[in-house]
Amino acid sequence: MKAVANQPVSVAVDGGDMTFQFYSGGVMTGSCGTDLDHGIAAIGYGKTSDGTSYWLMKNSWGTTWGEDGYLRMEKDIADKKGMCGLAMEPSYPTK
Repeated sequence: MKAVANQPVSVAVDGGDMTFQFYSGGVMTGSCGTDLDHGIAAIGYGKTSDGTSYWLMKNSWGTTWGEDGYLRMEKDIADKKGMCGLAMEPSYPTK
């Protein structure tokens, strides 16, 4: 996922998970499944004022979902699959 520093990365996530579906703002934390069924773009990353690292994601569900169509998902978690499986199948050009 280091590629996000240079370009957007297409990732698959468990979009059917209720935590994901009903996300409305803030950094999404907690548990989420890994049944990959939805594509989303990882477009950046950051850190909140309290030190929580997050991925910045752009969803395709319109501006009424999440933070005006965007999601901040917790980064650097213990599970190597990433929250909602986002690190399982990233896709991006290499040349």
